[in-house]
Amino acid sequence: MTDIAAELWPDEAVEAIHETSLAVLERVGVKVESPEARQIMVAGGATEGENGRLRLPRGAVMERVAACLPQFTLVARDTSRSIPVDAAPAATYVHNMGGARDMVDPRTGTARRATVADQVRLTRVMHHMANLHSVTSLVQPDDVPHPLEPLYSYLVLAHETDKPLGGPGISFPFQAEALRRMAQALTGADGTGDRFPIDLAFSPVSPLTLGAEVTDAMIETVRRGGVAVEILPCPAAGTTAPGSMAGAIATQNAEVLAGLFLVQAVNPGTALYYGPRLSSINPRSGLVTSGPPETGVASVAATLLARRYGLACDCYGPTSDSVTVDTQFGMEHMANAIVGMAASPRFLSGPGENQGGNGGSLEALVIDDEVLNYAFYARTPRPWTHAALDVDAIAEGLESGFGFLGTTHTRTWLKADFVRPTLAWRGSMGDWVASGRTGLVDLASEKAAAYVARPPVGMPDGVADELCRTIDDVAATLGITDHPDPRRVLEAAATA
Repeated sequence: MTDIAAELWPDEAVEAIHETSLAVLERVGVKVESPEARQIMVAGGATEGENGRLRLPRGAVMERVAACLPQFTLVARDTSRSIPVDAAPAATYVHNMGGARDMVDPRTGTARRATVADQVRLTRVMHHMANLHSVTSLVQPDDVPHPLEPLYSYLVLAHETDKPLGGPGISFPFQAEALRRMAQALTGADGTGDRFPIDLAFSPVSPLTLGAEVTDAMIETVRRGGVAVEILPCPAAGTTAPGSMAGAIATQNAEVLAGLFLVQAVNPGTALYYGPRLSSINPRSGLVTSGPPETGVASVAATLLARRYGLACDCYGPTSDSVTVDTQFGMEHMANAIVGMAASPRFLSGPGENQGGNGGSLEALVIDDEVLNYAFYARTPRPWTHAALDVDAIAEGLESGFGFLGTTHTRTWLKADFVRPTLAWRGSMGDWVASGRTGLVDLASEKAAAYVARPPVGMPDGVADELCRTIDDVAATLGITDHPDPRRVLEAAATA
């Protein structure tokens, strides 16, 4: 059987990309805007290059790679949902797209800024999605003070699901510390025993720049420990990365390695995984695109590179540039979900995404649950045991005169060996016409509404109090006096 991942990116290609990344870091280096980060990296083996860039010798880079924790656990409040994290090509876990600005009308494409109420409804739907294993902030609510937004978003997530929670985007050290405190209160995990309550993502600026504020936040977070870290570069092939796919992947890989170098120089043994977010561009306009199959192809390469370093990979899956939730949306989401899974990354990202990551919707989430249902089925080998290939049962179906549906064998295997749709229509044309529905989006709206109508998971009172108190403490430290009372936010969430 053809190995799709190896066919796309054979071992020789992965090794060539790896060597190119090391050559770029050693020859050109990385721009480091934080004075403290520069000092740490120089002490860790980096050298001063031209134009203020830091060159990273390959030996020093690989020494830092070897320092990474090889396996750990992301802990959920419901510990049966906790996720083992390592580089092995084993189970793939899915989490949603994160950090979108807008809510998108799935039928018209019109968008508006997201609110905390939207975060509540989105997270409630995600809690009930069978094929979504970890939850992060899908949107950035615009109706709370921006410095406190990651904290309010985490509060909502903690109230709405007991799945593992990924950290919202981090820009400042105080956000990372507050989220660490909130996550420890929620899960009881603090990093001991290689069990971590949250992973926090930090993004280099493409091409090959470690920005000052985000880098300082990362340094402070890594020093304190107790959380896992994800290096999440977001280059675009053709503008902030080379135009060749291999060259763009090599540059992205160099960005991950630069972030990794700093993390392990600060605190060797920090739990870390590889978060590639390479996009392409429309050559006619220069606009970033995420729906074409380049996304899935790049995800396969990134997964193989991460595995070469002994790191788990969190890569793109279902993505689309479609303005609405339409045929293009389904086509691109399905293609990138299946291709993105080809190398068995530990995490696949993207559900809920629309308009190239600018927005999301309840309907997109529900449809993506079905996309993933199909994709996981397509990736799961079907049984070919004696029971499945029972000659007596086949003969019975052929000779009985009643056909196969009359046999016990067929009735058993129809339940065991066929995909079970969670959304797609399987009824008659007459029933469809009578329903008054116009398309799959109508079905998705109905299912999303049913999910939202269910009660929230909630939190124990003591945990909720600690999370709310953390938000109040940070607001007081920042001198923000008009922030929404987080307790009222929870009360409103309970009646969403």
